[in-house]
Amino acid sequence: MTEATAFPPTRRWRIAALILLTIVLHVLAIHWGKAYFNATDTDAHATSSVSVTLRPLELPRQPVSLPVAAARKLPKTVKPRPPASPAPEVSNAVAAVDAISDTPSTVNAVAPEPVHAAASAEPAPASAPPTDDSPPAVQGTQYHIDPPPSAELEYDVLAFSDNLTWHGTSTLDWKTDGSRYTVDGEVYTRLFAKIAFLNFTSSGEIGTFGVEPELYTEKKRNRPVTNTHFNRERNLVSFSASTTNYPRAGGEQDRASLIWQLAAIGRGDSAKFAPGAVIDMFVAGVRDGEVWRMQVVGQEEIRLITGAAQVWHVVRQPRPGSYEQRLDIWLEPGRQWYPARLRFTETNGDYLELSLSKLKTP
Repeated sequence: MTEATAFPPTRRWRIAALILLTIVLHVLAIHWGKAYFNATDTDAHATSSVSVTLRPLELPRQPVSLPVAAARKLPKTVKPRPPASPAPEVSNAVAAVDAISDTPSTVNAVAPEPVHAAASAEPAPASAPPTDDSPPAVQGTQYHIDPPPSAELEYDVLAFSDNLTWHGTSTLDWKTDGSRYTVDGEVYTRLFAKIAFLNFTSSGEIGTFGVEPELYTEKKRNRPVTNTHFNRERNLVSFSASTTNYPRAGGEQDRASLIWQLAAIGRGDSAKFAPGAVIDMFVAGVRDGEVWRMQVVGQEEIRLITGAAQVWHVVRQPRPGSYEQRLDIWLEPGRQWYPARLRFTETNGDYLELSLSKLKTP
């Protein structure tokens, strides 16, 4: 059998075209990889994206002060005065007026109901309510909360991992009606198709503590979905990925809601943002949780695609010897305290940085 008989002209053309297409695809892949995965060629991108130098901070020395619930304001209705009554009844009337007043001493003396519920099941450290014979005192820090309005945010992603630098996109979809909230996030890149590295969702209510998560779901590439539950009925924080659990006293956050709680504090209680200040929160991850001490570094100017932005820089720095991430958050008061930049830095130097590129509000 001759070669012409074995490979007819039409088939030879098809084979040649397939070989040519393969070569073209390889050239495109090399060109794309050179732009997205070569650390040397992306130094210029990295330099333009990072506008501040991350420096180690001294860990806070002040005692931990977890959030306490904001007092619910009682309606100040004017009741008709009864006819002349004996002196003891007048004293009772004065006591009743004092009971509905909004003075700070009354707020401090009344233990919030969620804290009582958690303490009855299992006392939570640093947040137990005062006993009847204890002097009135604030058991933690009270924040005035004003969550930002709903928005869709898009970020340019710059990451360095396994000695490779790559670029991608991240989206954050924050929705709230004033009583409930959801936040959906995704980090992805594109080659010939969309490749998602991280998806997460947090949902819950806007309550007396501010942003109060009920469920946090996280899905990393090539890993199963994990769920973190903030159970109100059992006053328990639990995890699908471990048997660890913690008492729920109120004010706990997950890794996504934390950012929006800080924004809510900035909008409602901006005096809490001062250089050197610390905002303490119990943060639950996918397997366990601990107190995160968010240190306010100060006000800075950063460069974004949209231009210069005046921001507050807040840092969560892990304890020495820990393998946990450092988290840097830059919140922009000029745009409803939305996060303008986020940076997650590993102990080995790998990082994931998100810089705001688009903002859409209803």
